[in-house]
Amino acid sequence: MKSGMSSLVAFFVLAFAFSWSVWIPAALSSHGWISFSFPSAIVGLIGAFGPTLSGMAVSFYRRGKSGLGRLLTGIRMWRFEAKWYFFVLLWPALLSLAASYIYSTFGGSLPNFNSPPILDLYPLPPEAEGIGPWGLLPFIYLQNLLIGSAMGEEIGWRGFALPRLQSRMSALSASLVLGVLWGMWHLPLYLTEGHPLSDLFFGWTLLNITADSVLFTWVFNKTQGSLFAVLLFHASIATTGLFLATADESIVISIALKWLIVSVVVLKTGAATLSSQVGHRRNP
Repeated sequence: MKSGMSSLVAFFVLAFAFSWSVWIPAALSSHGWISFSFPSAIVGLIGAFGPTLSGMAVSFYRRGKSGLGRLLTGIRMWRFEAKWYFFVLLWPALLSLAASYIYSTFGGSLPNFNSPPILDLYPLPPEAEGIGPWGLLPFIYLQNLLIGSAMGEEIGWRGFALPRLQSRMSALSASLVLGVLWGMWHLPLYLTEGHPLSDLFFGWTLLNITADSVLFTWVFNKTQGSLFAVLLFHASIATTGLFLATADESIVISIALKWLIVSVVVLKTGAATLSSQVGHRRNP
């Protein structure tokens, strides 16, 4: 087995093993099958860092400090066209609003935007009721970006795995493979009683995440491999889900819209690179 492929296999095995080693006991505990006393928020956060820690570990093992430094270089790549800042920061909110609007035009009820999901996690104290939940937005965004799922996942998924997959197959194929694995990685959370994901049909989420994977590759390639861009994108998606509630029944509309955009991206940029640039295809 070539060293590049062995590194990829090692990465995925470690990422799943690390995250599932804390998520599976939590899932079993939620059904009363074992005793597991760690708070669910802490367990979720620890597991979320499986991909990043695995990517860093394999990079360091293969090439030492130079490999680790090369992996993290993309975080400093913040100079890219302004339109990509607009996309990664605003696209998730625009998609959510569009899905809710389309759903309402077919007779569905709009979600209660005055009571977003963030209040279920962080109830406002009486002294903060005047500013409402939106006052929390910059703090929650930074939390998602720096110590949440964005930082916990993207250095692994896009920083480590994506360039290696793209060196062996087309950008679209790499995105689809990574998307399926990324979706499967979440599986224990769907089996955890009381977790927000446990009420969702896993198949819809797998379709949703796979579409996201293509868009992440598009952003990554168009910004010349900027991890900073995909970190912002991931944090925007996570934050949007907390501040813009969407009707549960509109998830199919949201997925359909997302795959429509994916189709346009593939047609315009080509499945081979998802970008007019090819520098990202170098062997990592």
